[in-house]
Amino acid sequence: MMNPQEVGTKVREYHSFLEDTLKRDLADVQAKLEDKVKQYKEWEEVKQVTKALDEFKEKDCDMVVRMGLGCGVHVTGEVSDYERTYVDVGLGYFLEMDTKEADKYSDIRMRSLKKDIEHYRKLAVHIKVNIKMVLLAINELQSLMLNYYTTCEHLLISQYLHLHYKTMV
Repeated sequence: MMNPQEVGTKVREYHSFLEDTLKRDLADVQAKLEDKVKQYKEWEEVKQVTKALDEFKEKDCDMVVRMGLGCGVHVTGEVSDYERTYVDVGLGYFLEMDTKEADKYSDIRMRSLKKDIEHYRKLAVHIKVNIKMVLLAINELQSLMLNYYTTCEHLLISQYLHLHYKTMV
C-alpha cells in the first residue's frame, strides 16, 4: 500500500498530465475539427452557387449579384456568362472551370473533408476517454488516501477506547 505522500505525488502527476497534455491536445483537435467543418461548409456553398448558376443558365436570364468588398462596402454586378467560373483551390490559386467541373471538384473536396472530420471526431473521443480514465485514476487514488486516513482514525479511536476501557475496569 502506498503512503499518503506517494499518493499525493501521484495525484499531482496525474493532474498535471491532465491539464498540461490531455486538455491541450483536446483543444488542438477541436480547433482543427472546427476548421475542417468551416471548410466543408464553404465547399457546400460552392455547390449551391454552381447549382444556382446552372439554374440561371437554363432560364437564359442575367443574375444580379451583390459582393462584399469588406468594411461594409458592397458592389453590385450582373452575371451573363454562366459557362465558366473561378474556384479557389487553395494557397491563393484560382482555377477556371465550368460549373460541372466545379461541382465535381467540390464533391471531391467535400469527401476528403468528411474523412478528416470523422478522423478528428474519433481523435477527440479518444482524448476524452483518456481524460475520463485519468479522472477515474485520480478519484481512485484519493479514495485510497481517504481510506488510509479513515483506517488510521479508526485505529486511534479503538486504541483510545481500549485504553479508556482498561482504566475504567
